[in-house]
Amino acid sequence: MIPDLLPLRLLLAFGSGWLVVATVTSVADAYGTNRAGFVGGLPSTGAVSLLIIGATQSQNAAIQATTLLPLAFSITFAFLLFYAIPKQMRFGQRMLVALVLWFLASVLVAVLAPDEFASSLAGSVATSSIVFFLHKRIGIEDAPRVSTGFSVWRMIWRGALGGCVVTGVVTISALSGPLVAGVFAGAPAIWSSSLYVTSKAHDVEFSRSLTKSFMQTGILTIIPFCVAVRYFFSAFGIWWGTLFAYFVISPAAWLAWRLTEAREKPGSK
Repeated sequence: MIPDLLPLRLLLAFGSGWLVVATVTSVADAYGTNRAGFVGGLPSTGAVSLLIIGATQSQNAAIQATTLLPLAFSITFAFLLFYAIPKQMRFGQRMLVALVLWFLASVLVAVLAPDEFASSLAGSVATSSIVFFLHKRIGIEDAPRVSTGFSVWRMIWRGALGGCVVTGVVTISALSGPLVAGVFAGAPAIWSSSLYVTSKAHDVEFSRSLTKSFMQTGILTIIPFCVAVRYFFSAFGIWWGTLFAYFVISPAAWLAWRLTEAREKPGSK
């Protein structure tokens, strides 16, 4: 099944990664980090990874992959913390540190984490809460809006970068065992690509500010999404289950949007 379906699913992965990163970075150029962080913080890579696991392996494999998904995403929230913490560090250095720490923590989760969804969810809530509290203690200011002229070619290459990163992550997820796949389905493909692009287009402080909205929207929507897809996959299959999961988290997404709106600086342009 994998040789027949994987190329088409990887094309879907590239397309979704291209779309999200191109949108996030274009919104950041036009409207600033708050709105861009909302777009990039919604469930995307994890949803695509689960769909591909279900299509290339089985529905049961996709359900099993959700076991560690909440805990995996809480580690990905920690990636944003690791990236944002250093006050004086260049982009390459802070990204390397963040990715290495994220990878080590993810391997630890894959090796030692319990194989029960309830334990994974409880660990996720605890870890996400700690990470969110520590991130707020850093005191990162919202970056001022810096309007940048729209460019089709700039959007294309930015999206292509994100598409390639997401495709690589999804390939690992699709070809590994379900539990390992669940860990890598939470990889920060969209976030790392978006942070790279915005740091180059603006500066590192702009990208640090982006981590606030990524984390806020992600905690409000991604964890509930993980819970929803696990049970909806069993009841409705992977495609309808994914659609219903997005519908269920829409109130949380609305709340995240309103919080993003509230953080907009008066008179920013």
